[in-house]
Amino acid sequence: MTDQEFLDAAARGDIEVVQAALDAGQKVDTADEHGNTALMMACARAQRDVCKALLAVDANTNHKNKFGLGPRDWVDWSDNDSAVRNLL
Repeated sequence: MTDQEFLDAAARGDIEVVQAALDAGQKVDTADEHGNTALMMACARAQRDVCKALLAVDANTNHKNKFGLGPRDWVDWSDNDSAVRNLL
């Protein structure tokens, strides 16, 4: 699996693919060319189960992308319920 496939799976909430990738050794804080991680992608799209899985393996909640934005910023850009916000 490529890093981009991992990030895409996180964004669409495909917990099975994300978990399989992590189990196979995918680095949890892999980032795209803008510095966006899987946790950021999942937060932006309110993918609660993916967020929980990434946090369970110590995804960096303080990571900032090239624009200075982190997961907590991304969570504000979606129609998240408080359950996703409370994870961070």
